[in-house]
Amino acid sequence: MRTVPLMMGCWRKWAAAPALALLLVSNVPGGTAAAASLTALESQLHSVHVNLVADKAQQAKLQAEVNQSQVLLGQVDQQLTITQQNIAATRAAILVTENRIGTVSRRLARTRAASEMQQGGLDAVLLYTQQYGPIGYLAVLLHVASFGEFVTRLGNVIEVATFERSIVENLNHDADLIHHDLVLQDQAKAKYARQQATLVRQRDQQAQVASQRRQVLATLQSQQQQINSVVADEQQQGQKLWDAIQQLKAELADGQLSSSQIFSIVKSISAIYGINPLLIMAVIREESGGNTHAVSSAGAQGLMQLMPSTAAELGVTDAFNAEQNVHGGIAYLSYLLKLFNNNIPFALAAYNAGPNAVKQYGGIPPYPETQNYVKNIMYMYQHGI
Repeated sequence: MRTVPLMMGCWRKWAAAPALALLLVSNVPGGTAAAASLTALESQLHSVHVNLVADKAQQAKLQAEVNQSQVLLGQVDQQLTITQQNIAATRAAILVTENRIGTVSRRLARTRAASEMQQGGLDAVLLYTQQYGPIGYLAVLLHVASFGEFVTRLGNVIEVATFERSIVENLNHDADLIHHDLVLQDQAKAKYARQQATLVRQRDQQAQVASQRRQVLATLQSQQQQINSVVADEQQQGQKLWDAIQQLKAELADGQLSSSQIFSIVKSISAIYGINPLLIMAVIREESGGNTHAVSSAGAQGLMQLMPSTAAELGVTDAFNAEQNVHGGIAYLSYLLKLFNNNIPFALAAYNAGPNAVKQYGGIPPYPETQNYVKNIMYMYQHGI
C-alpha cells in the first residue's frame, strides 16, 4: 500500500501558472472542489501579501517619525543645556554683585562712622566757641595762635568734608546701579527658569511620543513576523499539494485508463451498492494510485489491490480488468460496511488489515500502516480529492 501526501494550499507555482494548475486538478475526480479551494487560497495569500506591503509602509512611516522625534529631543536637550549654562552665568554674576554690595556696604559703614566723628567734632567746636569765644576755641581746640591759622585749618576740614560727601554720593549711586542690576538679574533668572520648565515639558512630551511610536513599531514588527510565518506555512502546504498532484498525475498516467475513465466505471458500479463514488476513488488512489496493472509485494492486484484468493471468492476472473477489479473491490467494501454497521473507518481498516484484526482490537488496529491508510483515505474522501 502506498501513501500519497495531500496538503491544502499553494502559492508560487499556482500563481505562476494558474490555468495549468486548475486544469491539472480538474482532471482528478473531485478536482472542482480542490480547484475552488486553490482559487480561494490564492486570493487569501494575495490579500495577505497586500496587507504585508501596507504594514511595511506603515512601519517605515513610523520609523521616520521616531527618527524625527529623536532629532527634536536632541534639539530640546541642546536648548536645555544652553539655558542651564545661561542660568549658571547669571548665578555667577549675582555672586559677583553680592560681593560688590558687601564691599560697598562696608565702605558706607566706614564713611558713616567718619561723618559721625566729624559731626561730633563740629559740635565740639560750636560748644567751645560759645563757652570761650573765638580766641578760646583757637587756643584750646585747634591749638592755633592766630586767626589766619584758624581759617587755614577750617578750610582743610571743609575740603575733607566735601570729599567724604562726594564719596557718599558715589556710593549711593553705585548702590542704585547694583539694585537695578539685581532686579534685571532676578527677571532674567525667572525667565530662564520658565524657559527651562517649558523645555523640560517639551522633552518629556517628545519622549512619551517616541515611546508610543516605538511600541506601535514593535507591534507592527510582531504582526509582520506572524504574517510571514503564515505565508511560509501556506507556501509549504502549497508546495506539498503541488508535489502530490504531480505524483498523482504521474501515477494515473502509468495505467491504461485516465482518471475520468476510472471515475466513470466507479460511479456506475458504486451506484449499485449505494456507496459514495468519492470514497471508492480515495481507496483506489491509496491502493494503486490509479494504475490498473499495479501489483503489491504481497501479490495484491489491480486498481483496488485484490488478493487472488479474495478475487476468486468475489468472482473476479481478471484482476487487471478495471471493471471486474472495481466491481469486486466495491462488493467487498460493501460487505465490510454492513459487517461494521456502516462505520467507514472500521470498514477501511478491515479492507487493509482484515476484518478479524478489527474485531480483535474492537476498532482500527494499532498498526502504523493501517492507521495511516485509514487517515489518508478519510482525508481525501472528506476533502473531495
